[in-house]
Amino acid sequence: MAANWQRGVMRLMRIANHPVEVVGIRDFTPWYRRIEFRSPLAEALDVFPTLWLRLWVPHPAKGEGFVVQRGYTFVRVDAETRTFSLDFVLHDVAGPAGDWARAAAPGDRLEAALTPARIEIPDGTTTLVLAGDSTALPAINTWLETVPAEVQTHVLLEEEHDDRVELPHIERERGTWEWVAREGDRGTALSRAIRDAVSPGDGVYAWAAGEKTLVKNVRVAVREHLGLDRSRHFTQFYWIEGKATG
Repeated sequence: MAANWQRGVMRLMRIANHPVEVVGIRDFTPWYRRIEFRSPLAEALDVFPTLWLRLWVPHPAKGEGFVVQRGYTFVRVDAETRTFSLDFVLHDVAGPAGDWARAAAPGDRLEAALTPARIEIPDGTTTLVLAGDSTALPAINTWLETVPAEVQTHVLLEEEHDDRVELPHIERERGTWEWVAREGDRGTALSRAIRDAVSPGDGVYAWAAGEKTLVKNVRVAVREHLGLDRSRHFTQFYWIEGKATG
């Protein structure tokens, strides 16, 4: 089928698919769900910040047997039990991954592929800025779990839900958390918050991800206010508001 040309390309690249089975579900809020999987994939993972996988989910609207891939960051990897979790933000706009996650139950089986791309903070980093929306939260938490104790972290997360404080987030002794309420276009308030919270300096590194417009606005603050060149920041958009990318 035209359904799975992506899988064919990955086979040509010798990227293997691995079976994964749902073994647990936890809802932090009505719109933020953590799903635990069991898979042999967890046994040999080289875990590092922002490590992610491609999850193949059914897309019934395209026809029976049609699957599409979506990227998710690993959280809570346990090699001994061969388990890991993925966090799903259940957007208002329907999408194959979000629709699957809403209906997921223990025993459900999918496949996943691993295409690791390691990201590391440069030597000499003294301040790490982590920004985004709730889709970036799993990756931000992986940074907070592994960053050296002497590095100062500033997390700024734009999220308008009233129950956002219920989201899983890691606190550090040398770190600050700021929940930023959306004002106008996505990322406008977040960009301003970065300017207010972080001063330019030689030891600053910035990482940001989330909705496309949000990331675009954050890049302006990163480049113009913090003055960071490409070697000192990484940004990536995960989704586009109003489009069924979930």
